[in-house]
Formats: sequence, structure tokens, C-alpha cells
Amino acid sequence: MDLKEWTVHHVKQKDMITRDLVSYKEENGKVLCEYKEGRKAVFYCMENLELTKIKTSTDNEAATFVSVCNEHNFKLLVDNWDLFKTKQNWTFIFLNPDLAEKWVIKPFIHAKIADPATLKQGLRTMYDTCMGTSKD
Repeated sequence: MDLKEWTVHHVKQKDMITRDLVSYKEENGKVLCEYKEGRKAVFYCMENLELTKIKTSTDNEAATFVSVCNEHNFKLLVDNWDLFKTKQNWTFIFLNPDLAEKWVIKPFIHAKIADPATLKQGLRTMYDTCMGTSKD
């Protein structure tokens, strides 16, 4: 299953509870969703995150970036944390299709509750868990 297929499945699964999805369409590596009451969301699907593409999302857009859980994407998240934590409507989903695992993070919220001194270590733990390499 590719990232767009996974994302469409994810959106439909979430809607089974909320029942507020009006429509969705796949377009140029994105899944555009429209919900009741006019709310919209964009899911950007890219195997490897690209900062230039991420920055095309507007501040008022509910954007979710769906990517593979790998070292490149982890490093991009950590290296750009100061930017990402300022974006209230941004969410990142990292997938490990080999283990059917994922981790989801909203940097804006996470930055409010996480200890800055141990941030990278905490993110690494979530990454390792998704990769099946945690040391529990």
C-alpha cells in the first residue's frame, strides 16, 4: 500500500467515528479532505519529507505530513523542530509498513508538554518504538 492509499484508508477509518467527512480527493501527492461545517484538511504524502514542500503549507491550513519512519525524516523533524513547533495546525505521521506501526506527533502541542532538555531523546524513543528497536 502506498502512502496515499494508506492516508485515504486512515481518513476513512477516523471518519467511522466522527462521521463528518463530506468528501476527499487525491491530487499531486496530497489527499484533500472536506468536512462538515466547512473545515478542510490536507494530507501531504511523501516518502521522504522535503522542507521546501512542507513550507508550502499555509499557517491556517490543517496540514498532516504522512511519511515513512526513517532516519532522514527523523533528522528533518529534529533539525527543524523550532519551525514546526510554531505551527498550530501541523501534524506528522511516520509509518513503518514492515511492522504496521506508526507514530503521530503535533509539534505545537508536544513542545508545550515536553521537557526541552530531553526533547531529542524523547523523539528518538518514539522513533525507535515505531521501528521496533526500542530497548524496553
